[in-house]
Amino acid sequence: MDDDEAAELARLRERAYGRTPDIAEDAAALARLRELEARAARRDAPAGDDAAARDEVAPVAPAASERAAASERAAAEAPQAERPRRRAPRWLVAAGAVVAAAVLVTATVAITRAVTEDTPRYPGAERVATLAVIDGGSAPEDSSAVRRYSDFRGYSVFAFTAGNVDRPDVECLSVVSPTEAADDSLSVCGSAPFPVAVTAVVSEQSPDAARAAYPLGTALNFTLTGAGVEVWVGSR
Repeated sequence: MDDDEAAELARLRERAYGRTPDIAEDAAALARLRELEARAARRDAPAGDDAAARDEVAPVAPAASERAAASERAAAEAPQAERPRRRAPRWLVAAGAVVAAAVLVTATVAITRAVTEDTPRYPGAERVATLAVIDGGSAPEDSSAVRRYSDFRGYSVFAFTAGNVDRPDVECLSVVSPTEAADDSLSVCGSAPFPVAVTAVVSEQSPDAARAAYPLGTALNFTLTGAGVEVWVGSR
């Protein structure tokens, strides 16, 4: 064995017996190690001991291979809990916190709006319509700025401005049945900050459409608002 082969043998032994053996994965290197180990054993052994030298050298490389395989099995069988956990970047954690806060604020606003919108003006009653302005029309005498709203179940609805020296520009609301005389109409004038409202009760003298839609004794409330005239039906 020359110097180059001796150096090569030293490198292969380091791969087989060193701190980080990896020769088990390199079949060619493993075979070369066996060959050089055998040559070294023959060179150092007395004449006639070649067979004994071969017997001693042959198991060396497999032992290294077994150690490498054992190391691989130990790494594969290591508990997952011992492996370090990867942490999310700080910017991702901060962004998640901002999104969570935004969702919480949005949900709070939505709940607040829902509570406000779901609270009825008249508990125990149901709003069935909001009447819009259509054109001018006849209304009680001594009135001005008349606004006529859409009819509802046979009732004609007017809003107008009335007043005197003490109470000028008072908003009034009038609910009239076309089949009834004008002096039988229901007219009410309000006073801020309370809304102007007229309540009619369905009876035998009510319009046919109202009697067909609601049982006798049902209360119909007409409330003047900035959006129009709200119509509420009270349960009996």
